Amino acid sequence: MIRKTFQHVRPLAKERIKTFCGILLALTLCTIAIYAVVLAGSFKTIDDEVSIVDNEKIRHLSSLKDILTESFFGTAIYYRPLVTLSFMLEYQLAGLRPALYYLTNIFLHLGNTIFLLFIFNVLLKKRGLAFATALLFLVHPLHWEAVANIAGRSILLSAFGQLASFWFYLLYVETRHRRDYVLALIAFAVALLSKESAIVLPIVLAGYEFWLTRGPSKTGLPREMGGRLIWFWVFLLAYFLLRNALHITNVPMWSSWGSMFLGIATFLYSVLVYLRLFVLPLDLHFDRAIPYFTDSLDVKLWATLGISMMAVCALMYYRDKLSRRVKFFLFWAGISLLPVAQFFPLSAHSGYAATAEHFLYVSLAGLAALTALVVNDILCRAQRHRISPHVTRPCVVALYGYLMLIAFGQNLHAVYELSMFKQSLMYNPHNTRVLVSYGLALAKAGLFAQAEDQFRKILVVKPWDVRARINLAKSLCDQDKCLEAIAEYEAIGEAGNLQMLLDKNLNETYDVVIAQYRDDLTRDPENSHLHYSLGIIYAKRGQLPKAMNEYRAALQFNPRNRYALYNLGLLTQAQGPVKEAARYFRRVIAFGRSNDHLTECAYRDLINIYERQGQYHRAKVYRKKADRIATSKRDEGTVQ
Repeated sequence: MIRKTFQHVRPLAKERIKTFCGILLALTLCTIAIYAVVLAGSFKTIDDEVSIVDNEKIRHLSSLKDILTESFFGTAIYYRPLVTLSFMLEYQLAGLRPALYYLTNIFLHLGNTIFLLFIFNVLLKKRGLAFATALLFLVHPLHWEAVANIAGRSILLSAFGQLASFWFYLLYVETRHRRDYVLALIAFAVALLSKESAIVLPIVLAGYEFWLTRGPSKTGLPREMGGRLIWFWVFLLAYFLLRNALHITNVPMWSSWGSMFLGIATFLYSVLVYLRLFVLPLDLHFDRAIPYFTDSLDVKLWATLGISMMAVCALMYYRDKLSRRVKFFLFWAGISLLPVAQFFPLSAHSGYAATAEHFLYVSLAGLAALTALVVNDILCRAQRHRISPHVTRPCVVALYGYLMLIAFGQNLHAVYELSMFKQSLMYNPHNTRVLVSYGLALAKAGLFAQAEDQFRKILVVKPWDVRARINLAKSLCDQDKCLEAIAEYEAIGEAGNLQMLLDKNLNETYDVVIAQYRDDLTRDPENSHLHYSLGIIYAKRGQLPKAMNEYRAALQFNPRNRYALYNLGLLTQAQGPVKEAARYFRRVIAFGRSNDHLTECAYRDLINIYERQGQYHRAKVYRKKADRIATSKRDEGTVQ
């Protein structure tokens, strides 16, 4: 009897293995067809430079402690250590060869699809429907931004943790094996340490318990729900306590309740945009942003609120006609967008809400399942009306092919970042974040003049933008306009977290100018102006002895160089010998005009010297002369 049973089970098991391998092969081939092209891409200027190319922490295993205890991007807002650790592992294996980083993203997307295949196989109860749903998730063009950009790693890795946790949770509900529950918790921890949006997973699991674990006649919550979810809430509490202990708690807040209302209304409008993109993904672009509603009388605002209220009313009215699976998938799609619902301001740039397409990554799992259920129902109705599958199946295949072509086209844009940024600016020309990145990409491509124009456009709109001004100065330096670059660098007051970059670039520019001046002096060693200019650069760098030597060399070839005399007087005064400094200032006065600004400055410095020496009478005489110059200059300005 046992032998007969095994003879029956073995062919069945083999058949299932063959089917699974065929499905896995189909998903893999579709992934390759759509995303293999991105392996030719390079590191992009928008986030890759900071998180990978210029990130010293991923280069040394000794930085592991810093990665685990510091915030992502150093802003005290994001805590994503596993993302940085994945970059560290890739750097140890491949250095700065971007193909491996893109390949990891592709594998994560494929892995997420496989976990969804398992999940849908349980929730949808039909293997073919589960495959169709997972395939829709895999090929949908909305995923291009997360997969085809290395910076999308946080979304992909967090989704991998969430979906793996969901799958192991389903296994635990079915088998009651404690191992599955532990694996679900570990996967949840992976998700939390990859991206903050994973905090919604316990709510998703609660929705699953509420709608899909009850029998048809049961009401209320299942008895075991609290016991199964308690440790997920404990992990979530531990996550918040860890962030608090590491002081990674910066959360932006709205200035008023009215601003929050307008922000949430903007999010509702973005949901309508997302739904349209899911159905008709024709204007996809990088770093999508939507202007915040600012006027309570805006027609678009009230239209958005009206459509949202009608949707809620429709769901309430038809709630008894909707199956529990439909309700859960609606809940999953909606609740996954909760972290970006603008309860806290999530800005892309000034006046614009961040509504990036990758925000929809996990939510699209619920939307894909709903779509599959609707399409399956339509196909069943068509079959009942004796419409041949030979008619309906090509339509479904054409739909998948259409989505794959759009996704492939977007991935081509992602390979060439200039094309990607151009496309984004075509739809949103005011996105300063993309404008800066586009300028950097132009500079990286050697198009320095175009990059300069790009950064100047940004500074017209946002003159306080430190990053744009630093990049403008860098593009000037790349065009050998180093003195203009220094002027732009020095125009920056407080650089904030960009201070190290500013100091590094400024010192490098000083080095270039010094080398140029020295090279010029080898050809014209008696040029007083060159010696004076070199002295200025040394003084800016704080190399005062070298600066004084260059000023003296300038005076050697032109004793009447008043600017060299004045600067030499200032440096001499700062070092102590005030009598020598006073001689330099008197020579500045002797060689100048009576109402000259430099003469006035020399008088003021002499006043300070004589007052410190107690020679108040001489100081008084010089003060009268300095005041007379200031008055005459003021009168000249009034006449003009």
